[in-house]
Amino acid sequence: MQAKGRYSFLGLILVLASLLLAGCNSTPPQANRPPVKTPEATASNPAEQLIDKPILTTGCGKASPIQPGRTANQSIAVDPTVSKGSSVRNYLVHVPVGYAGTRQVPVVLAFHGHGGDAAGEESATGFSHLANQDDFIAVYPQGLPDDQNLPFWASDGPIDYGIDDALFVSNVLTQLQKDFCIDAQRIYATGFSNGGGMSGFLACKLAGRIAAFAPVSGNYYAWPGGCNPGRAVPILEIHGTADSVVPYAGIPASVSPQWPLPPVPQWLQDWATRDGCAQRPLVFLQTPAVTGEHWVQCKANATVVHYRMEGEGHSLPDTIGGEATNALMWNFFQAHPLPD
Repeated sequence: MQAKGRYSFLGLILVLASLLLAGCNSTPPQANRPPVKTPEATASNPAEQLIDKPILTTGCGKASPIQPGRTANQSIAVDPTVSKGSSVRNYLVHVPVGYAGTRQVPVVLAFHGHGGDAAGEESATGFSHLANQDDFIAVYPQGLPDDQNLPFWASDGPIDYGIDDALFVSNVLTQLQKDFCIDAQRIYATGFSNGGGMSGFLACKLAGRIAAFAPVSGNYYAWPGGCNPGRAVPILEIHGTADSVVPYAGIPASVSPQWPLPPVPQWLQDWATRDGCAQRPLVFLQTPAVTGEHWVQCKANATVVHYRMEGEGHSLPDTIGGEATNALMWNFFQAHPLPD
């Protein structure tokens, strides 16, 4: 699955600046037009209100709409004014083989990269196989197409084509809690590249409902109003130091005035500051391939964890420090449910 960050605009800027991307074909949707801000929800339709807090699950005791052990496409009606004219959005759901609907189970949301799709994310992450082993529901939302007909995520809010993907995710979670026996305290999100940026965006927008986040090689843009999650948020981030699509060192505003990217260490430090953590991270893993560091003494059992993949490019690693990456994420998620 090749996910392309924010996209040919970044590729062009980096080539012109003689940085790392001579020949990169990643492409940002907003390159040739001004951003357009649209409302996050329609006041006349309560179903289209973003919900940033746990809600009651009503799917327990119901027959699963998907045979346990299978993955199936699900769709949800949405307001086309906040979804680029689309009145239906899709997402894949994998129900674990042992699911009976009588006991609440966690959910892991996994977001594909730019140009990818939900099926590719399922294959790349291996979360469905892990879900069968560890009894959680794996969900792979599908992004809408940009002007090049490439699926993407509006990871900096409705200024991306007027698409409100945070609202879409909120609505998907509400539907999941109607259809399945979901533990509302154990909903988690990850994603790769533009999908990593999306999970980082949701850490700011839906931290009251999603317990912890694990973006990989994400494009972490700032957006109007800043990031105000309202609680200390557990974050696990994975990034290659030789990433030529979403550079580890970021992209300064002097190079890309409209779409700068922070250096990954700065983005992590900003989260550590929000979470009230100790000022500097501690190294807990050091090998030629990876350096692991974390910020400790954070508020409310939060932590910020970073795996710096030494010399690695724009990729989702299969293993980190000898552990399967999806298992590493899952262990992190299990340690961080929503606080009561």
